[in-house]
Amino acid sequence: MERTAVVYTSKYGATEKYARWIGEELECPVFSLDNFSKGQLDNYDNIIYGGGVQAGGIKGFDKFKKWIKPLIGQPEKKIVVFAVGLNVDNTDGRMQLRDINFDKGEFRQLTCYFMGGAYDPAQRKGIDKALMSMVHKMLTDKGLNMNEDERTLLDRIEKGCDLVSRQQIEPLVKEFK
Repeated sequence: MERTAVVYTSKYGATEKYARWIGEELECPVFSLDNFSKGQLDNYDNIIYGGGVQAGGIKGFDKFKKWIKPLIGQPEKKIVVFAVGLNVDNTDGRMQLRDINFDKGEFRQLTCYFMGGAYDPAQRKGIDKALMSMVHKMLTDKGLNMNEDERTLLDRIEKGCDLVSRQQIEPLVKEFK
């Protein structure tokens, strides 16, 4: 197997859980972005990056994009991304996420896998709580005009949810086996 590494950013643990599962399946090292450096990219042929979704952005991905920009398109390097969130199970949510995070030409060619996250309203504080309150208000202001996906997201925000499942890593793992 080619040399593979998983790099991730995780605030509440769901992305880390996926990263560790991927590392187990591919028998490769797993690094937090905080414990990984740009220079280490040279040690791996395959790089898998994962981050949680917050306000449409993939956490840590802007920093990681700067590191990988010169590597995109090199035939000896394969770079894949996975995004973890509450609203990634619908097509519109995925398209919006791609538009926000893969906005430049060279990044458009990266494959992105989408995996369900976890949310516990009682655990959120500060900016995270404020962001979710804004989303909640935007959704409730729609009232009867909410579509099914928006009602599902509102329910997840209000009640909390755990969408994390090891099965969600299977397509990504299959790409590297």
